[in-house]
Amino acid sequence: MKILQRGIMKIAPGKMAEAMELNQKLMAISSRYGMPTTGMRMYRPFTGGGDAMHTIVFELEWDSLTEMAAFYEKMMADPEWQAQMSEWDMVLENHQVELYSVMS
Repeated sequence: MKILQRGIMKIAPGKMAEAMELNQKLMAISSRYGMPTTGMRMYRPFTGGGDAMHTIVFELEWDSLTEMAAFYEKMMADPEWQAQMSEWDMVLENHQVELYSVMS
């Protein structure tokens, strides 16, 4: 069963450039552990009120929950990823993850 993972990250005001730089580093680490890059999409609001302009949304598809779980188990054991998480704490206000079963 295919899974769509959507992440909604609220970035602290004035920290978007840092978040984008951290994201590039995260993508480099993720690629070593087989994160699916085909079909991955990242969005930033074009318009919106309030804190909408401080939001990054990403979506990616996994072939199964098993594949996703195996990926995150490897990622979370990576020392470089672990070190980067403290940097994310400085720029990230909130990170929500949603999982959907793909119907078509």
